[in-house]
Amino acid sequence: MSSTFSLLIQQFFGSLRTQRNLSPHTISAYRDTFRLLLRFLAEEQRTAIDQLTLDMLSADAVLAFLEHLENVRNNTIRTRNARLAAIHAFARFVIGQKAPDFLVAGQRILAIPCKRTVKPVLGFLSREEVDAVLGATDLATRSGRRDHLLFTLLYNTGGRISEVLRLKPCEVNNRTVRLHGKGRKERDVPIWPATQREMHAWCRSNQIGPTQYLFANRHGTPITRKGAALRLSATLRSAAKTCPSLRGRKITLHTFRHATAMHLLQAGVALPIIALWLGHEQPVTTHGYVEADLKMKEQCLNTLERLPGAKRQSKARSHLLAFLEAL
Repeated sequence: MSSTFSLLIQQFFGSLRTQRNLSPHTISAYRDTFRLLLRFLAEEQRTAIDQLTLDMLSADAVLAFLEHLENVRNNTIRTRNARLAAIHAFARFVIGQKAPDFLVAGQRILAIPCKRTVKPVLGFLSREEVDAVLGATDLATRSGRRDHLLFTLLYNTGGRISEVLRLKPCEVNNRTVRLHGKGRKERDVPIWPATQREMHAWCRSNQIGPTQYLFANRHGTPITRKGAALRLSATLRSAAKTCPSLRGRKITLHTFRHATAMHLLQAGVALPIIALWLGHEQPVTTHGYVEADLKMKEQCLNTLERLPGAKRQSKARSHLLAFLEAL
């Protein structure tokens, strides 16, 4: 019945808050998945969303929805997998609610695998490029001073843009910034004296209270990620005039985080320390920065001794092996 399907969805989202205590970001991502899924199912079944029933949520329907995300909405495989994770969570919830009619369909949905995706090489900025970006901000204007402080904090802390945009003056103490990361994890990161002075000057000139956001809009809420990205794009266009290596590259707010990790790595900081600095839940996540550093790879190669030349084989070559190698 349609009322059963609607009730299960409402109970599912209620459990995300009360039982699993998931973060608001995760709940928002799950919500967006079901908004897209319900609209897709309603269009496919040619019925109203409120008339959808649980038996319409089949494995074939989910596969069609995932194909729709990739081919029609042009979503990446990572986005497709994230949507599937939300549907998997709902299927497990419904099975746990002892819905016998959904057991077989739910198991088939849970059997839909995530797609493998190519992991791109991390892009990062050199120290000279970071200096060029910071130098391109106009410190004579309020927006330029805000941009300079924002980009400085992103590089100094290695924080995610969502963490830095929600910073408050009360979270800065003894040259240490407390960042609120994913999964409600908190970590303290040191900042340079110059960064602390710049923050104090910004708060003083803009009359920002201890519990107000450092980077707030006129409504008192943090500026959006999109707004910060637009400011970075404008700054990059200006910086590229004096730093040609910035031209034609895909540089985002997250690139500052990559730059911080890479510069720490090049300075000899151990990977476990960098993982703690960045707030990585698993240190293996930090290993990607080693893969990105060609200079470190070249240094490792130079430490290897040259291999001796191969000796001639005295035995006759196998015709069968030659056949197989030629395939």
